[in-house]
Amino acid sequence: MSASAAGRGRILVMGGGAVGLAFAAACADEVRVLEAGPARPETDPEGFDIRVFALSGGTRDFLDGIGAWGRMPPSRIAPVTRMEVFGDDGASRLAFAAPPGRPLAWIAEGNRMTRAIEEAARGRGVAIETDCRWKSVAARAGGAQVELEAGATLEADLLVGADGAQSRVRAELALPAHAKRYPETAVVAHFRCEKPPAGVARQWFRRDGILAWLPLPGDRMSIVWSARDGLADELAALDPEALARRVRDAGGAALGELSLDSAVARFPLRLVRVPRIAVPGAVLVGDAAHGVHPLAGQGVNLGFQDAAGLARTLAARSPLERPGDYALLRRHERLRHADVAAMQFVTDRLEWLFGIDATIAALARNAGLRAVEGLPWAKRLLAAQAMR
Repeated sequence: MSASAAGRGRILVMGGGAVGLAFAAACADEVRVLEAGPARPETDPEGFDIRVFALSGGTRDFLDGIGAWGRMPPSRIAPVTRMEVFGDDGASRLAFAAPPGRPLAWIAEGNRMTRAIEEAARGRGVAIETDCRWKSVAARAGGAQVELEAGATLEADLLVGADGAQSRVRAELALPAHAKRYPETAVVAHFRCEKPPAGVARQWFRRDGILAWLPLPGDRMSIVWSARDGLADELAALDPEALARRVRDAGGAALGELSLDSAVARFPLRLVRVPRIAVPGAVLVGDAAHGVHPLAGQGVNLGFQDAAGLARTLAARSPLERPGDYALLRRHERLRHADVAAMQFVTDRLEWLFGIDATIAALARNAGLRAVEGLPWAKRLLAAQAMR
């Protein structure tokens, strides 16, 4: 379909990332997706995408329900069957495992996941247009309007802003966003390991930041080191061998010798609160609607929950309700607020607690890990929460 074609559709999704495409697939032929960027390139058959995500059980079920999960190569997905968390005193430790038959999470590559969702959306009749640049958007009680750079004007009953953390849609709709930059940068890289990770995810709460080791298939793992800005610069400047030694030593050589298997990427970390995500005729989802610290690995899962929740709300509307009715969108907004606010509060407070370098704070957080390790019911609760 040509990006310059004018017309009215039931729903316009602004942004062709994973969350916007997943919402479109869930709503199927009612939806048209507009992506400003070019068509998605083919995935590298050998290398692993630098962006990987820990997908929860709820996300896995949602992706399966829209026909995307089965399109992801099983050989490129690593189930997480055990989680180990370490304090900064060398002794405090918390470990919990998945119950039989259901992993805690699945580690998947961002590019292959998004391609699978796009294929599923197309297979369900969704029109996806790339290189579709727009000049302005407007929303009102009667619906929404998008003016394209090519000159056409598109109208819809509902506009869904899924255009990421720097959302232009959010700005155009005058929905305020309150951002707090954390004093850390996420340093991301993949390594080959002497000992395969075997489905175990590990996380260290260190005095110089939070380090996560995420299992990839075979003998590979991915790291996310939420490092203080000075340390992030230092890590990124290391040669491959020195960086491998630094990561190995930071994790107590749990997987033996390491060798760098990717480029090293850095991502700034921010908390983004968007008090209102809906106006008459429009709503935000995914990173356009919220941002969280990655220490719990829940950012992408929150986005998929947005997509699934909005699709359910629209499917349950009465025959008298239109997709862009404000009462309907407010209903969705209220349903999502509790989950998002809770995750933002927990991750923000954990970042604060583990970012304090005071001795008394270190004693408290290490004691907390040891206390939970001694409570089987608490570990079962953690496992259940991780699998949601």
